[in-house]
Amino acid sequence: MKLRSFEQYSHQLEAVAHDTWLTTRVKSALAMSEPTLAMHIHVKSHAGTVALSGRVNTHRQCEQVVAITRSVQGVVDVDARDLLTHVFMPGSYPEPPNAEESAEHRPQSSTKPDDK
Repeated sequence: MKLRSFEQYSHQLEAVAHDTWLTTRVKSALAMSEPTLAMHIHVKSHAGTVALSGRVNTHRQCEQVVAITRSVQGVVDVDARDLLTHVFMPGSYPEPPNAEESAEHRPQSSTKPDDK
């Protein structure tokens, strides 16, 4: 019975080490491709599934983060449900979701001059 519990413990330890290594590889891949973006992304791994959370500015950045994560060897699945996009700060002017692709800008809704 003791041999079996040692094997189970060994297998669990191996799985934890693999998840930690996978998390490190994903974080490194993100940092190498886009250093400032990688600082805002949190990565957790469990059994080959990588969970991403944090904030990005555009849908394109979200897709880029997921694509980089999928490209890392050992990643089985990517869970990006907690990866938030389009986080607007007070005082900023929201742009359309495809703002990076569009050269057209919307005029401000108010015609009053700024009170700066």
